[in-house]
This record gives sequence, structure tokens and C-alpha cells, in this order.
Amino acid sequence: MPGCAESYGQARNVLSGCCDRFGTLLSHMSDFPIIHLLTHMSSEGYGILALLAVLSVLSLAVMLQKWIQLSRRDKEDAQFEAVFQRVKAFSDLPVAVSRSRGAGLRSIAEAALSEEETFPPEDPAGRSETTRVALVRETCEREAELQSTNLEQRMAWLVVAAGSGPFLGLLGTVWGIMDAFFRIGNQASAGLNVVAPGIAEALMTTGVGLVVALPAAAAHQILAARLREVESRNAAFASRVVNLYRREFLSGHR
Repeated sequence: MPGCAESYGQARNVLSGCCDRFGTLLSHMSDFPIIHLLTHMSSEGYGILALLAVLSVLSLAVMLQKWIQLSRRDKEDAQFEAVFQRVKAFSDLPVAVSRSRGAGLRSIAEAALSEEETFPPEDPAGRSETTRVALVRETCEREAELQSTNLEQRMAWLVVAAGSGPFLGLLGTVWGIMDAFFRIGNQASAGLNVVAPGIAEALMTTGVGLVVALPAAAAHQILAARLREVESRNAAFASRVVNLYRREFLSGHR
């Protein structure tokens, strides 16, 4: 029992020392201007910073999700392109589709095959080659548009963050200046200790708004450029599939 009491006393002393060090660390952190400002902001300033934090988290999540999605799409398209290089006729396309996975170019080829399967061997309506080719082309273009639409989902959040961040920061600036003038009128003094807190809060929200908006704007431009590349790749591939079908139709295999 004496040994347990001694161990308990040592543990309590260690815990007490850790708490003292943590309190000292917090006191030193409060000496930093930003930490001091954050701990002495008005409720309105906290509200604006909270909105900016939400926008920042949303934009970062969209950036990460879109980057992963586009990287996966590039990988899937490259794998399907390697298989498609061995396709010499439209009749070889089902083999290429069955040997690959994913969306993108494969989905366009699969849509063309699905449309082609709806054509009966002997068309009672007497649809010509031009009509059949046009139907396959429309199907490929529609699937390419659908793929682009899926990739563009949630991109609007980057525009919202890039456009709203500076304005929320400006709202904090206006509120901070108004608070500074209110203190001047309330205390009948224009001393630095009266004006400085409001101005510092105004500059703080402005800076945070820019920090939120700039990465979102840059990410939107980069991701939009990659999306345009994917759209161009889909359009070019859709044209290749249609040309395969047209050549096979002209060869008399249809």
C-alpha cells in the first residue's frame, strides 16, 4: 500500500507539472497578435469568420474530390484507349468494352453499342445509312454531354467561395469600422486603444476572406481547364466511334 500511495503521488505531480506547462503555453500563445485578436473579437466578427470557415471547408472538399475524380477518369480513359487501339471495326467494339472498366470513353462506346442493338437486321421502316449513323452520333454526343455534366457537379461551390469570400471579408471590414466609430462616440475619445480593436478586426476578416477566395479561384481555373480537356477528348472519341460505324455500314456488313 505505501508503494501505491507513492506512485499515486508521483503521477499527481507529473500531471500537475503538465497542466502548469500547458497553462504557460496558452499564456504565451495569447501574446501573439492573431491569437489575441481571435480571443477578443465581437460576436459579429466570429459569425463572419464562421461563414468563411464553412466556405473554406466546402471549397477544399470540392477541390480534393474533383482532383481525385479527374485523375481516376484520366487513368480509366488511358486504359480504355490502349484497348481501343486494337479495334479495327465497329464489330470489335464489344470486345474492347468487355475488357475494360469505368466510365468516360468506355461509356460512350457502350452507349453506341446499345443504340446499335436497337436496329433490327431488316429495318421495316427502311431507315437509310444516314439515319442510322445520325442516331449513333446523337447517342454518342448525348453520352459525352452526360459525362461532362457529371464531372462538373459541385464545381459551383468554388465559384461561390471565390466570389463570396471577399465580400464577406468586406462585410467584416465595414462592421469593424462601424464598431470603431461607435466606440469613439461612446467613450468620447479617439485614442488608439479605442479605435485599434475595431480596425484590427476589420482587417482580420478582410484577410481571411482573401485567403478563402484566392485558392478557390485558382482551383476553379485549373479544374475547369482539365474539364475542357476531358470534354474535348470525349467529343473526339465520339466522332471516332461514329466513323467506325459508318465505315462498317459502307463495307456492307450492316
